[in-house]
Amino acid sequence: MATFRPGRRMYANALCRRSDVLEAWAVLLLGVLAYCVAPVAGAASGWAAHADAARAARAEAADRHAVRARLVDDAPEAVTAANGAELDQTYPVLVRWTDDGGRRVTTRALVDAGRDRGDAATVWFDSRGAVTKAPMDTEDIWTHTFATACLVSATTAALAGAALVGVRRVLRRGRLAAWESEWARVGPEWTGKRPA
Repeated sequence: MATFRPGRRMYANALCRRSDVLEAWAVLLLGVLAYCVAPVAGAASGWAAHADAARAARAEAADRHAVRARLVDDAPEAVTAANGAELDQTYPVLVRWTDDGGRRVTTRALVDAGRDRGDAATVWFDSRGAVTKAPMDTEDIWTHTFATACLVSATTAALAGAALVGVRRVLRRGRLAAWESEWARVGPEWTGKRPA
């Protein structure tokens, strides 16, 4: 029985194949990638995504302005999900307001579901005067940050796992081919049958 002695290589025994050593190193390196590098990559990408989203939110806030308008029509009622949860829903509804020049303006804008005719609503416009959505707020920025960080971490870990599966598959094919070759060489001696 082979025993481990200090100063000897860990894999120095007759039953340890080169492919076993390669597989052990692959497990180690890809495990480090999955468990150490993936979270760091996620944190770094989340940090970058947060900076980009904050910059975009500042640009949107500078480009957009809000107007208080009144609904001309009722907004449709909210539809509940199959599990009973209420979803955040908006619908395009006619709204009206008076602009700075004293003119009455009517347009379609997205308003929350279930609002009644005559209710006040905030309508956002861009610098060209087109109806748009509200600029990103802090919650939107952090949602984007968290989603990006999770996606990058999960993708990095999944790629490490896929690489490990691929390495093991290649090594297994090599082992099977080596066993086939060895059996072709020693099999006839054990079975007494000579190859045709």
